[in-house]
Parts: sequence; structure tokens; C-alpha cells
Amino acid sequence: MARRNTFKAGERSLSVTNLDKVLYPESGTTKADVIHYYLSVADVILPLLRGRPVTRKRWVDGVGTADKPGDVFFRKDLEDSAPSWIPVGKITHSSGVNRYPLAEEPAVLAWFAQVAALELHVPQWRFGRNGQPRNPDRLVLDLDPGPHVGLVECAQVARWCRDILDDMGMDTYPVTSGSKGIHLYAPLDGKHNSDAISAVAKELARALESDHGDLVVSDMKKAKRTGKVFVDWSQNSASKTTISPYSLRGRLHPTVAAPRTWEELDDPDLAHLSMDDVLERVARRFNPIAPLSDSEDDEPAVDRLTTYRSMRDPKKTAEPVPADAPTSRDFGEGELPSFVIQEHDARRLHWDFRLEHSGVLVSWAVPKSPPLEKDTNRLAVMTEDHPLEYGTFEGTIAKGEYGAGEVRIWDSGVYEIEKWREGQEIIAILHGRPDGGLGGVPRRYALINAPGMGDKKTGSSD
Repeated sequence: MARRNTFKAGERSLSVTNLDKVLYPESGTTKADVIHYYLSVADVILPLLRGRPVTRKRWVDGVGTADKPGDVFFRKDLEDSAPSWIPVGKITHSSGVNRYPLAEEPAVLAWFAQVAALELHVPQWRFGRNGQPRNPDRLVLDLDPGPHVGLVECAQVARWCRDILDDMGMDTYPVTSGSKGIHLYAPLDGKHNSDAISAVAKELARALESDHGDLVVSDMKKAKRTGKVFVDWSQNSASKTTISPYSLRGRLHPTVAAPRTWEELDDPDLAHLSMDDVLERVARRFNPIAPLSDSEDDEPAVDRLTTYRSMRDPKKTAEPVPADAPTSRDFGEGELPSFVIQEHDARRLHWDFRLEHSGVLVSWAVPKSPPLEKDTNRLAVMTEDHPLEYGTFEGTIAKGEYGAGEVRIWDSGVYEIEKWREGQEIIAILHGRPDGGLGGVPRRYALINAPGMGDKKTGSSD
């Protein structure tokens, strides 16, 4: 069994294992080294990640060697093993709803390192207060060298890009990608959607190809890239992601997508920077991309109670209606999240089934009460997230208000998470009150997405 250690990351207590596990064999870099790196660069990377859904590229057993590369995979959904305090943002894809983690504090970065999520990829937009994607707040160009060209040629193309963007009144910030090429970032005012920004980036790439066709190509076809630098404009699409500045790379050595100065790009010996190089730069407070971070406002990423508040007038309802956005609480050792089941005698009698998660009570309406018999299935309809304060609410919701009627606590207590795959499957073991509706015994419930029924789910007891 892996040895578990607990340490503090900010205000959080985090459980980690296998700190001496080597993730980069050729440099001997361990999991502990990776955790140390991400915590050391937290002040400069978090402003660049804030509010953006993070897709992780994971090497569970390390990056391997040139002869035997390690297995790698992309992960969108937040892992089932993740701490419950990691906030999420939801994106609906054609295949369903994905729950992406949001990196809002150093402990999230440490947890990414714990699961060997070495690379952190994000889009150029952020979630708004309503939980929906906003317009992009930055433009990115990925300068990707084809065969027989390298960083020096990418730097020349970067300077040409800068000249065009300067003429458009846009500042640019270069990042050597830590892999092959250079990324260029420019801040945006958020007034235009991703399609419009992608169109501008595409025209810029075509203009460069027209003027410098001996070195620049804007066509996606790889066969045309030999001896040239591909100006990849497509990563401005709302559905695309780019490696974040200051993220590690899963190369043979721990290189970094490192922000650089334009003077550095003039160096004929320009090279990618290692983890140690970047740690030294950050230690002396050298952060060339800081103005891009400063261009972002301080809007909270996601307020999961926006829908709840929109349906209630705090002057007319007895229900708790907190003004502030919810925050996840830190659970001490052995502490469990809360649940409450409320009997709600509204237009129709039903039971409200609520589980604490990510700072709110995730809620379902169960028309026929939670089942108490094994292998009994009941319909459960997902509703809006409720504030944690609702866990103790009993009383009368006034006539004419949403959910008007009597609310009584049927049972409450704590629960253990067995699985939490939002939009797909949630399994929890509830520990209620001795005199509660669950009969004073632990009850295991599974909430499973029912295909073809929208957000409806079935709940079963065993």
C-alpha cells in the first residue's frame, strides 16, 4: 500500500502518496519535485489559469525514456478521487456534460501534481459569474516549426507577428513552449466572440504567409511545413486549448512553457527553459508575462448560486439567500460533507435530496421519497444548486413564491462519496440521524443518468 503523507497547501490539508516516485527518469525529477515546482510558481501561474477549465495531460507512471516513453492521456472531467473542495466549471459537449476543475488556489496545483498531471491546458476564455463561458480575453498564436527549422526561425516569425499586432494596438507576450516552438499572447477587451478572434488570427497568418512564404505557412496540412514555421491560428477556437504559460511539459526533461522577453528572443542561441531555470527566474520575481495577468479583472470565476438567487426574492421568502458567491470549505481529517433530505409539501408533495459538494448543496427532487428497500429505483430530477445554509432550513415558503409550501427536514447528516461523475453517476453512503427518515442506518444511494430523460436521474438504494 502506498504511504500517505499530509501537508498544508495554503489553507488546505492535502493527502499525497509516493513522493519519491520518479516522473522524469532522465533527470531524476520526482513527484515531490513537481509538487514543489507548482507551489513555487503558484503566484504567477494562477492568475493565468483563474476561471479557465483545465484539461490535464497525465503521465501516471512518468514520462519514461526515449526508448520506452510513458503512457499518457488527456483528462477533462475532474477525477473521482479529487478533493470535494476543488471548484468545477461545466461545459456541454456533443458527448455530454464535462466537469472541469478550476485552479483558483495553490492546493489545486499541488493536487494536479499528486496525480501526475504534468501539463495544464486551457482555452483563451474564462467562465463568468453565471457559470457560462465569456468571450475570450486573450488571443494566442502557436508558432510551430516544421522539419529543418527551430526556435531561431520561430523567433523571426514572432517578430513579424508582433509588428502586425503592434499596428493593431495590441501588446504581445512571447512564451517558448518547452516543446518545439513559441506561443504569442495578446490581451483582448472581451467584446468579441471566439469565432471573430479566430477569423482575425487566421487572416494574420495568411497575411504573413503572403509576405514571407519562404518561411511561413498557414495551411494545416503537415506536408507543407518542411522548412517552414506553421502559424497555428486555430487555438483561438472556443473548443481548443493551449498549454498554459508556466506549465511543465511532458518531455524527457522537465521543460516549461516559459514566458520570455523580446530581448531574449533575439539571442541566436535561444533555447527552451528547464524547471530549474524557471524556478530561479520566479525566485527573483522575474515575470515577463505579468501585464497579461494584470489585464484580467477580478470577477469570480463561477457563482453556482446565480440560478438559485434569480428564482427567489430575499424580501419575500423565508429561505436563506446569501449575497456572496459560495466557497468550498476545507474538511479536516475524518470530516465528511453534509447532506439533507427535506420533505417539501408544495404544489405536489416531494422530497428534496441534497448533497454538499463544491461549496453548495447539489439538489434533486424525488417525487416518491428516497427508496429504503434494496434494488428499488425512483425518479430523481436535478434542480438548481442550493446554498449550504439550506441544510438547516425548515419553514413556510410564502404563497406566490417559487416552491411555495411547507419544508420540513426528513433527515440530515454526513455522507461518504464513493463516486462523483457529475452528469453521469454519483454514488454516496448517507449517515443520517437516529430518528431520521433513513431509519438511523447507513444508506447507499446511486444517482444514475437516465438516457433520453435530459437532466432526470434515477436514484436507487442498496
